[in-house]
Amino acid sequence: MSAIKRVIRTALKELPAELVLKDCNLVNVYTGEITRTDVSIAAGRVASIEKNSGPAQKFFDCSGYYAVPGLLDGHVHLDSTLLTPTQLAKIILPCGTTTVFIDPMEIANVLGLRGINSLLKDAWGSPLKTYVQISSRVPTAPGLETTGAVLGVREVVRMVKWSTVASLGELDPSKVIPPQDEYLLKVMATKRSWKVRVGHAAGLSGAELNAYASAGIGDDHECVTAEEALERVRLGMKVMIREGSSERNLEELIKLITVKGQDPRNFFFCTDDKHPNDIVREGHIDYNVRKAISLGLDPVRAVQLATINCAEHFRLDDEVGSIAPGRFADIVLVRDLREFKPEIVIANGQVVARKGKLLVRLREYRWPGWSTNTVKMKRSVEPADFEITSDREVQAVRVIQTIEGQIINKEIRAELKVIDGKVVVDIANDILKIACVERHKRTGNVAVAFVKGFELKEGAIASSVAHDHHNIVVVGANEADMAKAVNEIKRTQGGLVAVGRGKVLEKLELPIAGLMSKRSPDVVTRKLEKLNQAARDLGCKLNAPFMTLSFISLPTVPELGLTDKGLVDVRHRRIIPVKID
Repeated sequence: MSAIKRVIRTALKELPAELVLKDCNLVNVYTGEITRTDVSIAAGRVASIEKNSGPAQKFFDCSGYYAVPGLLDGHVHLDSTLLTPTQLAKIILPCGTTTVFIDPMEIANVLGLRGINSLLKDAWGSPLKTYVQISSRVPTAPGLETTGAVLGVREVVRMVKWSTVASLGELDPSKVIPPQDEYLLKVMATKRSWKVRVGHAAGLSGAELNAYASAGIGDDHECVTAEEALERVRLGMKVMIREGSSERNLEELIKLITVKGQDPRNFFFCTDDKHPNDIVREGHIDYNVRKAISLGLDPVRAVQLATINCAEHFRLDDEVGSIAPGRFADIVLVRDLREFKPEIVIANGQVVARKGKLLVRLREYRWPGWSTNTVKMKRSVEPADFEITSDREVQAVRVIQTIEGQIINKEIRAELKVIDGKVVVDIANDILKIACVERHKRTGNVAVAFVKGFELKEGAIASSVAHDHHNIVVVGANEADMAKAVNEIKRTQGGLVAVGRGKVLEKLELPIAGLMSKRSPDVVTRKLEKLNQAARDLGCKLNAPFMTLSFISLPTVPELGLTDKGLVDVRHRRIIPVKID
């Protein structure tokens, strides 16, 4: 018997349900009601939500529980969590997340379409539903960076036919303002297939934002202020309220609903980029729900932001986002709607987690050998590679100023001493060296600039996760430790490293594309905590130093970025000199 026939006949009580959730307080995300009822499940889907359920193979007494739909993450880069998809599922399924919308641009920039295919093969080994946002900008900044691969129009046209594709991935303004045929063809390919186009409009407003929206971009997850978010909603765009490791926007943006009274249907949650130690400590989308409630949002509204709003936006509300007949039986049971602590998680009609513990065994994917040999440098680096020369006694320079809790940055100016013809760091005023070392094509490119915000008093930290080109980025108080950190990443074929006084203090190896570990969430979390502590011991006060480090090189988020080709003026999309004459 086909699955759909079984679901229909179960709803008619002609066949026993596989599972009935008896007497639960069902949160109806369509009406906003909470009703006492039963939920009958068959063939992995909801057959009915009628009070008087029919026969069942198994009944579960849910009196005292609230039943909410499985949670959705509207935009996440799985590979920037440092975990493989299967390993990530082990920690977010118990949090109640049953569906993710992934933009695989990280692995695409390193390994192209075959990297995406491997990522999805890994993802399909768990009950976590994975929908794809086709990476639209690989490379992110053509001509301004070196990447390992390219995804063109041909690849997008091929991918849009995949059944798991939900949208075009985030497209930054530089791709459509001024109009560029390659990217508009990608937009039209997804539009013809009735797919959404995801946005990335950091800092955009006015006429440019109107032009951007007119290109068919449907949402944005880069809003930092409530004013930015409201401007987008007025143009018919949806706003994803992001709460990641280094991008924390929920407290500001939720005011649009709780204070300004804006329609909550225009908002939904995402994490974008969140390290596993933060997930283990705080939670995933369930954390967004709890935090929103603590800031004054009605609990049912918070659930809607975590479920149906996202599903409707991506036109998948007939599959996920609600507890309703015909939808996947993805259900989270909580005792208290305000505390919102997932106690039992059901995915595809099966109990997969209870009280924070995963109950099912997931299939492990064996990554191919070519995916673990991606750090291809022309040679090992030397301290001299990180020197900036000057014939002056004092040199004026541009500096990247980080902003805690955000991925945007500011351009500031500083005057630095020149000793023996070399511009030196100013540790007392937190002006450090930052460099980007090419690792895809053996070009030998090394770009050096200055950064403020890391507060290292000594040593260096480095990462092969560097958005979105994923070359090696390193920040340091001296050139010798910077070289040591980069060469350690070269030796281990990817990773995060903290170095002090010529010694590797802590490291996390990331052999899969230089982005992901092969290890379990527990191991990765412990190592990441040790790395963060090592960074703190070196003087860094950032909450998420390695996440901040990974974004400082991004050439599409204002105001400055750093690639292997140099310092990037993001607004004008050009390489600019570090030294100011």
